[in-house]
Amino acid sequence: MNLRPLFVIFALVLAVASGASAATYAEAYAAKQAGDHVRAIELFNQLAVAEPHNTDVLFQLGTVQGWAGRYDDALATFERGLALAPRHTDLRLGYGRVLAWSGKFGRAEAVFRAVLADEPGNLDALNMLGRVLTWQRQLDAAGEVFTNILASAPSNPDALVGQGDVERAQERFTEARALYERAHAIEPDSADIARRLASVQGAGRWRLDAGFEHSDFAGNARDDWQGWNAALRYTLDRRTGLAGGFDHARRFGHTDTQYWLGGDRRFGDRLAAYARLHFTPGADFFARRSLAAGGTWRAREADEHWGATFLLADYRSSDFGIGTAHSLWVGVTQATGRRVAVTGKVLVTRNLNDNWTSGWQLRLDGEPSDQWRWHLGYADTEESLTSTIFDFTREWRTRAVFAGAAREFSSTLGLRLDLTHEWSEGAPDRNGVSLGVVTRF
Repeated sequence: MNLRPLFVIFALVLAVASGASAATYAEAYAAKQAGDHVRAIELFNQLAVAEPHNTDVLFQLGTVQGWAGRYDDALATFERGLALAPRHTDLRLGYGRVLAWSGKFGRAEAVFRAVLADEPGNLDALNMLGRVLTWQRQLDAAGEVFTNILASAPSNPDALVGQGDVERAQERFTEARALYERAHAIEPDSADIARRLASVQGAGRWRLDAGFEHSDFAGNARDDWQGWNAALRYTLDRRTGLAGGFDHARRFGHTDTQYWLGGDRRFGDRLAAYARLHFTPGADFFARRSLAAGGTWRAREADEHWGATFLLADYRSSDFGIGTAHSLWVGVTQATGRRVAVTGKVLVTRNLNDNWTSGWQLRLDGEPSDQWRWHLGYADTEESLTSTIFDFTREWRTRAVFAGAAREFSSTLGLRLDLTHEWSEGAPDRNGVSLGVVTRF
């Protein structure tokens, strides 16, 4: 029997199949480069089924899944690839990027440090390590990483952008703008760099926050409250800010205007503190004078399972003329792996009757993107969130739920909204809304 025709047919089938596979890869890669993530994922998935041990296909598939925001799928794809090739540098870097994009900063940092242990000069790993440190607010450490990169590669656009992000996080927008401009000159077609550059135009070291507050009471049991506030902060250096402002409010049929001056300081990446002095000429319900001070200590760094842990303390001494009230909040903030942080606080107060009271607060904070932030909380204390003379003389249990969101459209325009519902023994329920705007110049 002559088998030659069968061999010829088999060879032709292999050639066609090989050509189809190559064409599909080219088509998938083209879809990826064109930004058609849905089509690219579909085609790379087909290739991964046909070639389950092809690490290049798995790398491309995981990358596009990450770009499309399908983080769980991307992580599973990279884990499949790393099971086949544990030391594959591109797979490790891709895996770390998706971990970082999904907010799992501790795990991402561990991946990039492991790559650098094998390849100390890997610029991709160094740049991503710097970005992860920036997102974790370890600004000194991040700045050191980018400074070291730029010392040996002064035209590295990723490092220029990264250092610009560090300066921006420290409210140093002039310095950030200069770094983004250098990066844009190197990569003029980069939409990401252009967006960053546009976002800091016009911003300087001054920051102005202004807002309006309104409260009404159940059954119109009291007249509505209204208030205006403003705060102006100047960034003195990378770690220090000076600020001042006022709160103008009408409550209980009286009007008070309270002024304040203060400063804040970062002592490296672990410790930050602030202090404020408040004074109210002719006070009716605000404190005549008060001192507020507090700090945050990073007690534990993020690891592969949890985000960083912070210890908090805030103290206030308020002189109301008839006596002085003291309040101390202490608490813990635990960052999670999804850009969400949980804060629990306890409050101890010595009120104007010289009695000790206590309370607690639970709060969630989220940052789904660099532009959006939100919070949600509950408080159960004997001190109202309004903190007036009436709150330190009465001894009624006060509970409140509160929530808010903030959107930063650029470095020169941001908006915020805060809502509060408060109910207290012996007092009408209060509903409060606060609107605010922030700008920098």
